[in-house]
Amino acid sequence: MKSAIFLLFLSLLDLIHCYKSLTNESLRHLSKLNDPERLSVNGSLMAPLLVERVSGTLANKQVRQYIVDHFRNLGWHVEMDEFEDMTPFGTKSFANVVVTQNIDKPSRFVLAAHYDSMYSPDFEFIGATDSAVPCGILMNVAETLNDLLRSGYSSAEKTVQMIFFDGEEAFEKWSPTDSIYGARHLANHWESTLVSHPKKTFKNKLDQIEVMVLLDLLGATNSQFPNFYRSTSWLFDKLMNLEHRLNNQSILKTISAKTGEALISLFNPNSFLTYRGEAIGDDHVPFLMRGVNILHMIPYPFPTVWHNRLDNADCIDQAVVENLAVIFRTFTAEYLELNPLPHNEL
Repeated sequence: MKSAIFLLFLSLLDLIHCYKSLTNESLRHLSKLNDPERLSVNGSLMAPLLVERVSGTLANKQVRQYIVDHFRNLGWHVEMDEFEDMTPFGTKSFANVVVTQNIDKPSRFVLAAHYDSMYSPDFEFIGATDSAVPCGILMNVAETLNDLLRSGYSSAEKTVQMIFFDGEEAFEKWSPTDSIYGARHLANHWESTLVSHPKKTFKNKLDQIEVMVLLDLLGATNSQFPNFYRSTSWLFDKLMNLEHRLNNQSILKTISAKTGEALISLFNPNSFLTYRGEAIGDDHVPFLMRGVNILHMIPYPFPTVWHNRLDNADCIDQAVVENLAVIFRTFTAEYLELNPLPHNEL
């Protein structure tokens, strides 16, 4: 009888072997789907996210509705995970937004970010990097790949699912009970939710997740991602390789739009935090504790604007945002085996 560890090893090998790289022509095609206006802090995609949106407030609900409307217009399946929880300020209402491109496919490639902003009694906290920009990038990935996702070019039995968590921020002080409200609720709910699918057997809804890619603190100049988890190190390597291939074709921006300085690599394989994901808490933790593979895309050191009044639209580097959009778009396409040029059309 095979051990659980051996079965996990085989599962990871299956994932690695099915990952096919896109051609240079396909990468160039996907990179051209960037719309600088939509991705700018004053643009039609990003601007509605760049407001205070503390959980339980009207602004939080308005941003949530903006996200929901975006995906309904794309034709995605929208699921609301609404609940109440006790906070240091009494009972608050929360709602996670879960959107799935094709609910008929058995397995999920999950991209996630939180959409709430930190409560601050002393100053207006917009939370541009934390996490308006990550939400905008996910919405951009969805809208730019939507036609490909619906075209049937992918034969993979997996789909992209996106989770927009509510209540990531602490109201008073980060603790096991005052933080990641939405993630804790959803992970617990999905662990106890049985799944019946004709093509594959799952223990529960968590079991459908091949990997969860969590985005946080994005958009500042020259921040770098460590490689936090050994189980998803191969995906971290794929991202580094993608950045290298895109740079070789002069697709990515190389100069900061804010400072004029040269942009460094987004990835740091030599960080002292390599394989030390336990050092940073975030929305992924309740899923990690239940066996979900995690790729945590959070830079370290954190941007200097972290949790202060300067984390607003002014700190965002447009060149970095456009590069991140291209990288996560092509990464998603490769993972889902989406080929925008199936007949090698130029």
